[in-house]
Amino acid sequence: MSPRFWSFVLQWSRVGINAGIFILAARFLSLAEIGAFATAFAPIRLTQGLHKAGIGESVIILGAHQRRQDALFALSLGSGIALSLCFAAIGIALSAPLLIALSAVPLLNGIGAVSEGILRQRLQLRALTLRTMASQAIAALLAFGMLWKGSGPWALVTFALSHAAINAVLSYRLAMWRPQSLPNWQYQRLISGLVTEISTRDLINAALFPLMQLATAFAFGLPAAGAFQIAVRILNLIEALTLSPLRFLALPQLRQLPVSQRTAALPEHLRLTATLSLWVWGFIFLAAPSALPLLIGTAPAKAATPILIALSGFGPLSALLMPINQMLIAGGHTRLMLHRAALLLGVTCIFGILAPTPTALAASISLAALLTALWHLTRALPLLGLTLAALSPLTAPLYAAAAVVAFFAVLPPLALPVQLTLGSALYGALLLIPYRRIVT
Repeated sequence: MSPRFWSFVLQWSRVGINAGIFILAARFLSLAEIGAFATAFAPIRLTQGLHKAGIGESVIILGAHQRRQDALFALSLGSGIALSLCFAAIGIALSAPLLIALSAVPLLNGIGAVSEGILRQRLQLRALTLRTMASQAIAALLAFGMLWKGSGPWALVTFALSHAAINAVLSYRLAMWRPQSLPNWQYQRLISGLVTEISTRDLINAALFPLMQLATAFAFGLPAAGAFQIAVRILNLIEALTLSPLRFLALPQLRQLPVSQRTAALPEHLRLTATLSLWVWGFIFLAAPSALPLLIGTAPAKAATPILIALSGFGPLSALLMPINQMLIAGGHTRLMLHRAALLLGVTCIFGILAPTPTALAASISLAALLTALWHLTRALPLLGLTLAALSPLTAPLYAAAAVVAFFAVLPPLALPVQLTLGSALYGALLLIPYRRIVT
């Protein structure tokens, strides 16, 4: 198997299995129980970039130097202990037993971060993928057993803790690395700046949904937080299934091309991404009210469906920007993407303050994504030497998707298989019209 294949499987396993566990949990837990876990886990998700990105990428950048790796391990372990103690103290102060239990996750991440970084540095993608799949499979079995026995949200806590612990142990065994010296403060002062920079960048990119999760819980209560979490996990699952293959195919192809040929390759990437993502998200928009009850049950679906529909603007926008972002990465223009992530976070927070319901809060995320996408394009296209004409491959899929949604909006409710079959046929037929005109 190629490294590209293992990269895709690794990305999918990280997102897909997690989302699958939450979808399964919705069958056993109340929305308040799911919301309690999601709220307790949100600060863990906010800070785990310190180890997953900050320490891991620093290992790759600094190279196979034992003293530097020892210093990184001391920094990783120390920060893990500090975060765990901090979260445990907050949990005790708030009488939040789930947060107290989950406070061990940063420590476990800190123990395994350097070993995982070494595996990434060696490009042992197969080992990383099998490790992640094994740890998640074992953790999922434990969680399912506890769900079956009626253990409530503690089943999800068990999944998070066992996954982190098994990951740390397997990373250590696969990397066959251990620290060989005491902490060197000179090295740590030099390294801490790099780790902080990388961690801050990851925090800005990853903070949106954990912060909105906390905002939903505090403003609307734990049942609303549970519905929001289910919708977000389904969003993550859809993105993993639709975007991951395209992402891991597009970036290597663009990097291999000379700068002059990347522009010529962009229309095909835009057309393929738009065709797939708009078909998927158009189906989600139309079929969510009838599909979600079958997937997660009637009661949770009633609360989660409006939120997922409100988030359905965020999904296709992320997908449609993906080819442009891949070109920015291939060209080394990553700072603009960071600015867009920071702007998206800020605009969403401003809109979110005014949101009267969880659905309105989710809609504010989609609206902020639209506004920041327009801002992003006005700067990305000139930076890449492109004009608005470069986005013309998006026109046909956008019109086709809009026509299908409008068509079903005036029809009476149809069965789910009929919607999927008829909608797909109509979407495909509309996409063929421009190409038929070109041929004739």
